[in-house]
Amino acid sequence: MSPIHTLLIVIVNIVWGSMYIAAAIGLEEFPAIFFTGLRFCLLAILLAGYIKAPREHLLSLLKVGALIGVGVYLSLYMSIALAENTGAIAIFSKLEVPFSLILGYLILGETVGSQRIAGTVIAFIGAIFISFDPAAFDDIPALLWMGLSAVFSAFAMIQVRRLPDIPVLTITAWVSLIGGPTLLLMSAVFETGQVPAMLNASALGWAMLIYTAVGSSIFAHSAYYYLLQRYPVAQVTPFTLMSSVFAIIGGVIFLEDQLTLMLVLGGVLILAGVTWINIRKAKVSPKPQSA
Repeated sequence: MSPIHTLLIVIVNIVWGSMYIAAAIGLEEFPAIFFTGLRFCLLAILLAGYIKAPREHLLSLLKVGALIGVGVYLSLYMSIALAENTGAIAIFSKLEVPFSLILGYLILGETVGSQRIAGTVIAFIGAIFISFDPAAFDDIPALLWMGLSAVFSAFAMIQVRRLPDIPVLTITAWVSLIGGPTLLLMSAVFETGQVPAMLNASALGWAMLIYTAVGSSIFAHSAYYYLLQRYPVAQVTPFTLMSSVFAIIGGVIFLEDQLTLMLVLGGVLILAGVTWINIRKAKVSPKPQSA
C-alpha cells in the first residue's frame, strides 16, 4: 500500500474511532433514538441524488435499509448512550466479524475451517474477559446492545453481499431514507423531550451529530471502499482494528474512561481473533465485496 493510501486508511480509522466519542458527547444533549433519526435524515438529504436503484433490487435495498438503518444503528447508539466505558463497546463492535462467520455458515452454507473457528473462539473469550471485568459491570446493558448491533451488522453484511454491484453511497442513501423516518417515529413513541433538546442543544451537540453522519458514513466509508477496490482485502481489513484503539484512546482522554487490565486483555483477544478470521477469510475469498 502506498504511503498516501496508508495515511488515508489511518485517517479513516481515526474518524471511525472518534465517532464513538462524538456520539457520546452528542447523546448528552439528545435522546438516543432521536439523535440517530436526525443523523439519518441529514444523510438522506445530503445523499438524495443517490436514492436510485433498478426496480428489481428495490426489495433487497429495503431489507438492507431496515437492517442497518434501524437494527444496527439503533442498537449501536443505544449502546453508546448507556456506556460508561466507550472503549469497551468499541472493541465489542468487532464481534460482527465472528458473527458474520457463523451466520455465513448457517445461512449461506459457507465453509468454516478450523483456523477460522479458532479465531472465533479467541474473540469470544476476549468478550468474556471484558464482560466479567468488575469495572464493566455497569456497562453490561451497553455491551448487550452492542452485541445485538454486531449480530444485526453481520446479518446485514450477508444481505449486502447478495446485492449486485451497487455503489456504497447508494446503499447508504437507502439506509438513511428508511432509517431516518422509522427512528423518528420510534422516538416519538418511546422517548420524550425531543423538541426541548433541539431548542437547547449547543453548537457542540449539533456539530457532533453532523460529524457522525458526514465523517463516518460519507467520508470514512467511501474512502474505505475506495481502498478495497485497489488492494486485496487481507491488506486493508486488518487496519480497521485500529478504530477500536483510537476509540479507547479518545475515551480515556476526552471521556475519562477507565483502562483496566481485563479490558486490555479482552481487547487484545478480540482483536487477535478478528485479525485471524479476516486473514483466513481473505485467503478463501480474495475478491472484495462492494457495500
